[in-house]
Amino acid sequence: MAGKIFIADVRDKGRIQGNFLVQSKQVPLNKNGKAYLALVLMDRTGTMEARLWDNVEKFEPGFDSGDFVKITADAVSYQGRVQLKLSTVTRLDPEKTNLEEYLPCAPRDRGEMLARVGEIVDGISNAPLKELLQNALRDEEFRQDFSRAPAAKTIHHAYIGGLLEHTLSVMELAIGMAEHYPHLDRDLLVAGAFLHDLGKIKELGQGRNFDYSDEGRLVGHLVIGAMMLKDWVHAHGGLPDDLLLKLTHMILSHHGSYEFGSPRRPKFAEALMLHLLDEMDSKIQTFKEIAEREAGQSWTTYQRLFDRYLYLGQAKQDSPKEKTPEVKPAMPPRQDELPNKQLTQQLNEQIRREKIKESPKSQMHLIDTNDRGGKE
Repeated sequence: MAGKIFIADVRDKGRIQGNFLVQSKQVPLNKNGKAYLALVLMDRTGTMEARLWDNVEKFEPGFDSGDFVKITADAVSYQGRVQLKLSTVTRLDPEKTNLEEYLPCAPRDRGEMLARVGEIVDGISNAPLKELLQNALRDEEFRQDFSRAPAAKTIHHAYIGGLLEHTLSVMELAIGMAEHYPHLDRDLLVAGAFLHDLGKIKELGQGRNFDYSDEGRLVGHLVIGAMMLKDWVHAHGGLPDDLLLKLTHMILSHHGSYEFGSPRRPKFAEALMLHLLDEMDSKIQTFKEIAEREAGQSWTTYQRLFDRYLYLGQAKQDSPKEKTPEVKPAMPPRQDELPNKQLTQQLNEQIRREKIKESPKSQMHLIDTNDRGGKE
């Protein structure tokens, strides 16, 4: 088969030979007590369930969850969804695979986004702050990590380059808000936007999945980010103490409240604005991703993050075709007798007999009564 086949291309009743990432692997028993393989395979276009019913003992030990595998399978329909019925599944050498074929990526070019981040940093007026951030962007290892990291595991910007996309979006919003509220410190707000999620580079795994690292679970990206900032200041030149303190506070408080993981709540205007911009960008992006995932409906399924159903607008329907007026054929003349003809004849005969029974005297009486205006 020429080229790589992606999950989005798989169709029912097709023969599949391709490479995928094993998102999950289980070995349950069927109703007869026989083991089978239940896999979820993924690539950058989505996920798909797969089952191996035969030769389980041959293929099961050769790979695990998180491995790249080569499969042969038949695409079959099961309960209204396409599923893969596996014939073979073998592990691939991870060194010979391109990870970006297997994990979702930012829709926008990452080189372009990174260049725009650099332009914004170059526009900072505060010389020590500008130099600090420029030095960070010159670090090739940081550039690679920053360009590749997701912004979340599942909720928003959960793809390669998601952190870069989210950071740039918040920086652009910060520029707009600083223009709208000129009393804000533009340089401080833009720098805070650049730094606020820095710790996600170490919080979220950048291997074959976006799971949390040990450091991420034990410390969290807010504290990790504050520690990274301190290390940068020592490595790339100092900042005035008050500026370092403000930036550290902005990183630690940008979730806004204790219940959402901030060890401190925002205590000055730029910190509060950063929290609001971060919240807005993440929520709007989440709404966008939900709308794309559930397109074609008027309402989404219940969204636990928002604690509500979300309205998507009227569901799209095919435009009604113009109907040709229906022409009814002319009714042919009846060839049979009316079904109530006999009844009609009987009624007419009864009326005729009643008229005969009426006497001339009674008829004259009726005439006389009418002539007198209905009075006797």
